[in-house]
Amino acid sequence: MFPLELTELDRDYYYANKEYLYPREVLDIQKVVEEFCDRMEYDGSIMYDEYPDKTSIERISEKICENSRCQGDKGIDKKWMRALVQVLLCSEISFRRERRYRHKKNMKA
Repeated sequence: MFPLELTELDRDYYYANKEYLYPREVLDIQKVVEEFCDRMEYDGSIMYDEYPDKTSIERISEKICENSRCQGDKGIDKKWMRALVQVLLCSEISFRRERRYRHKKNMKA
């Protein structure tokens, strides 16, 4: 049964704390992804392009892999670690795009 408290969480609170489900190793990578996204959060950034370029996303994922511990340790293939980083990056970009959209919508109201 799903706890009632979680159904009542504010949407912003949920997204800000969604990482409680992530394993510790993924949280380490998520922090690096957030740092990269913090640096890309400006008008005209590829993060806010209507259709982000896949090659750019892959390049950013590669940079994140170089700056974190996702070099394929403990028998995990480097290819899968890059895929994980790319999924985390796309998720973070999606979250920030939605947050920005809601912010701009509230500013107009």
